[in-house]
Amino acid sequence: MMRLFFLFGILGSMILLGALYVAKAETDAAQARLATLQAELAQERARINTLTANIAHLEDPEQLRALARTHLGFEPVQPAQELSLAELAQVRAEAERMAPQAPQTAQAAWQASPPGVRGRP
Repeated sequence: MMRLFFLFGILGSMILLGALYVAKAETDAAQARLATLQAELAQERARINTLTANIAHLEDPEQLRALARTHLGFEPVQPAQELSLAELAQVRAEAERMAPQAPQTAQAAWQASPPGVRGRP
């Protein structure tokens, strides 16, 4: 009877030892995976910081002004180009006075032309 008890004890210990070995192997694999993920996360954070710095540089007003001058030919507005409120009212009145003379779309121009002339250049 004692031998049977001793045999089951040894067999149970072997099973527990095998389970412990499997658990340790899975833990090591999980830790290796965690280390890999942490390294990837650090790389992505560094990439995000680089992109954030690039965005800050591209959004810099001086950088935008230089690009607008170089590629678009834009220049800052001169004081002589600005209108006062009275001048603005005159420009609006002039635009409203000119509006009925010119059709607003190509379709409106086509419809306004005489039927015999439609379709000819």
